[in-house]
Amino acid sequence: MMLLPFHTLSPCCPKRAADEQGFTLIELIVVTFLIGIMLSISIPSLRNTFLNDPLKATTRKMIGLVTGVRELAARSQQPYMLHISEIENRIWYEKEVEGETKEKDTLPEGDLPFPESIKITGIWVGNEDTLAQGHIGIWISKQGFMNNTTIRIEDDDGKHLNVQFYPFIDPAIVSDEATPH
Repeated sequence: MMLLPFHTLSPCCPKRAADEQGFTLIELIVVTFLIGIMLSISIPSLRNTFLNDPLKATTRKMIGLVTGVRELAARSQQPYMLHISEIENRIWYEKEVEGETKEKDTLPEGDLPFPESIKITGIWVGNEDTLAQGHIGIWISKQGFMNNTTIRIEDDDGKHLNVQFYPFIDPAIVSDEATPH
């Protein structure tokens, strides 16, 4: 009877065949480290590519401005005028005093000029299907209410988004439909 060494009898440590190969712990650590470096370099640039679309960024800023003015009007119990100008390609607001408007507020968020690549191409106010041209003022009540308003913005590539603001609902709805109404 032939005696086998102890390590060949143990079920917890089977012996490897000569043709089987694996990776050492150091090799696995190095590869994991290299993958981590590549991801840390590539993810921020990919994120910036997806999040810095000028059309979507301008839409987010426009929604933020209009929502902020509505909240400001409700908080201060003071009506405001929201101005949208296709000619100047910007949106701004000013406080309304006894039916007349005063000089533009000096708050930095009071004016939103659009980037060169983004243009306002349509403004619809109320439930009318007629397109307002040029410059329009939208009255925001001291409760933060405003007329149903749709603003279409377009980039140089012809992509467009319609942003619709409702009188009583704070969130805006963004769509890329051909006609906003």
